[in-house]
Amino acid sequence: MRRRIQRLLRLLSHAALAALLAAPALAQIPPPTFDAGHSYATLWMGRQTEATPIVNVGVAQLGGRVNLDALHPAASTLEFALVPGGQGPDLLAPDGSLRPGVLARLLRYSTMTFRSTIARVRRDGYLEFSGELAVSHVTREQISSPWNSANNAANYTDPKTTAATRTVAFVLAAPRAEFLAAYLRKNTDLLVTATVNAPDFPELPDAVLDSSWPAFAQDAECPTLNTALGVRDNISLLCTGKVISTTASLQRAQTSGLDYSGLRKYDAPTDGPVTILLHLKLAAPPPASPAR
Repeated sequence: MRRRIQRLLRLLSHAALAALLAAPALAQIPPPTFDAGHSYATLWMGRQTEATPIVNVGVAQLGGRVNLDALHPAASTLEFALVPGGQGPDLLAPDGSLRPGVLARLLRYSTMTFRSTIARVRRDGYLEFSGELAVSHVTREQISSPWNSANNAANYTDPKTTAATRTVAFVLAAPRAEFLAAYLRKNTDLLVTATVNAPDFPELPDAVLDSSWPAFAQDAECPTLNTALGVRDNISLLCTGKVISTTASLQRAQTSGLDYSGLRKYDAPTDGPVTILLHLKLAAPPPASPAR
């Protein structure tokens, strides 16, 4: 009997040791990354009122990762990098972070990065991530030079970069924290938002408005370029895919007389606030390695 007890204790100690050794490995499993080909952000300026709706001033691509702990929401984390549309393959690393020292193929643009430091469930039941939002605004000028048949490549001035960082709170707009576990079992889409007032981040409105935010296509497919046709042919017109672009905010003219011009666009207010809406698509987990 004593031998059986000793053998049982020995087995239990071995099991406890195995669990202890396995715990760090489980803790090192990285949180799910975003599907950078389908995750994007929309940038809005102004306040939503009957007289002046907010204006969609830009769209951007996203990379990053999110860890949503349904049992302990305060242990959740969020980090992302936001880059101009179409620049993801150049500016985003495979893990969704921003590649250091790489320039976009644009003259004026901005990038943003965010990493949460605190997560909490608000009184209204929504999960909030607070952390540092860093904005980098890059400008450069194209140098005009006489045409040269030997080298007609464009020349640019050295880039000028201004950077600013402020604490910002992003909120998981869908779903609420209490429904997180059930939601994640069926869905891979998340909606996260932050509204930043200009006095709280004065550099942000200028960086957003003084930037190019090109449209980009999800699941883009383009035919192979035939160089024999010449480089002037716009091959992009033949591409297919879902285009993500800004949505115009329109208002009716105040008059219906002879000078009626129909609808016109609202102008984005330069004093903000800026609303950043993240449309996140979680990437599929990598296939499990075969058991040995």
